Amino acid sequence: MSEKRKMAVCAAAREIGISEGDMLNVYVTYQTGLYEVTFTTEWMTYDMFIDENTMEVLGIDYRPIPINSLLAQLPEAVQDVS
Repeated sequence: MSEKRKMAVCAAAREIGISEGDMLNVYVTYQTGLYEVTFTTEWMTYDMFIDENTMEVLGIDYRPIPINSLLAQLPEAVQDVS
C-alpha cells in the first residue's frame, strides 16, 4: 500500500477515534484528489472521503451492521434465543 493510502487509512481511523487495528475489511480507492476508505468495525460499516493533499476527512457515511449478519457469526447454540 502506498504511503498516501496508508495516511488516508490513518486519517479515517483518527476521525472516528479508533486504532487502525480495529478496522476490518479495509478498501481504499482513489479518484482525482480524493481517497475513499471503506471499512467495518465490530458493529458498524464506514465509508469515508479524504482529501489527497490535506488528508482532511470531507465526508462520512456510516451505518450499523445488520443484526442478521452479526447473529450469523455466532455459534448456533447462542443464536437460538427463544
